[in-house]
Amino acid sequence: MKILFTGLENERYRPELGKTNEHNNFYLLLKSNPKNEVIYIPFDRALKVGKRAYNQELLDTVRSEKPDLFWAFMYTDELEPETLDEIKKLTTSVAWFSDDHWRLDNYSRFWAPHFTKVITTWSKAKKRYAKYGITNVIRSQWGFNPGLYKSVVVPNHNIGVSFVGMQTSHRKKIIDKLRKADINVFVRGYKWSEGRASFTEMLDIFSRSKINLNLNPPMSALALKPFAQIFFRRRRNLIVPDFLHIYPNIRSYFQKKIPQIKARPFEITGSGGFCITGDADDMESYFEPDKEIVIYKDTKDLIKKIKYYLEHEEERRAIAKAGYERALKEHTYQARLEKIFEELGLK
Repeated sequence: MKILFTGLENERYRPELGKTNEHNNFYLLLKSNPKNEVIYIPFDRALKVGKRAYNQELLDTVRSEKPDLFWAFMYTDELEPETLDEIKKLTTSVAWFSDDHWRLDNYSRFWAPHFTKVITTWSKAKKRYAKYGITNVIRSQWGFNPGLYKSVVVPNHNIGVSFVGMQTSHRKKIIDKLRKADINVFVRGYKWSEGRASFTEMLDIFSRSKINLNLNPPMSALALKPFAQIFFRRRRNLIVPDFLHIYPNIRSYFQKKIPQIKARPFEITGSGGFCITGDADDMESYFEPDKEIVIYKDTKDLIKKIKYYLEHEEERRAIAKAGYERALKEHTYQARLEKIFEELGLK
């Protein structure tokens, strides 16, 4: 296929934060297929040429290159509805929405009608979209790119427990409680004093760790950031007032407490690592608890399970092996894309 792909290339438009999930997994995976011709015009370009010129470039490219598919991984308001409506007339257009459990009411539903199809990871999203009269919805899920996420051969598992990810107040509280319980946790990520890990370092940590943690506590309603999002929103790399959407923003504010599945459990298991994760919406549809992955309920339960699996190596290795086999069989992005393209009527 000939595909025009757009999305954010660098995390939050900041190259020092590294490449985004959509760049590493979706764009690179589509590009790796020799049968595909992928044209890449990331959102980052809008900062250089301006939003209007960027949208015109997208439309001109669709007209001249005649792609079979226009794929947008949505972030903020980089795209113009009028541009999307014109693209929709010329080719099949798809949008991936990553946070519908809290962004559907104040973001996704406004953009969905401008695409041929939209993709969501939230189990309840289809019913919610239907309330707004939107039916062009495909349910999918996060996964991993097996061309990037691979088990690294290491002499031994010399890290007991690790967490790789950005520091948040909730995650820091969990890590602090684990350390007070005499559990030594190796951490890397943005805002941690230990610093970010490169992609290669992250894979090495996954392989060297006896236990890899996925900490996904919902953001507290009392935290400053979610409260501020009632009155402000992100516009590309800026924060701007958003007083026109107070009501849907308030609804979004309360829905932030819904725990959502992240990509990390798929990336850890897909790299052959043993993963303990917080529970999330529809998690058991993707992994069998205590056989392919381990799910904790609260910090007390997490401490108990970490200590148990540190002492039971054979059981830990068996779960890691089963999780890896399940991930490789069902949770690669190739598998996700095949189903999506089938629903789109594309080969």
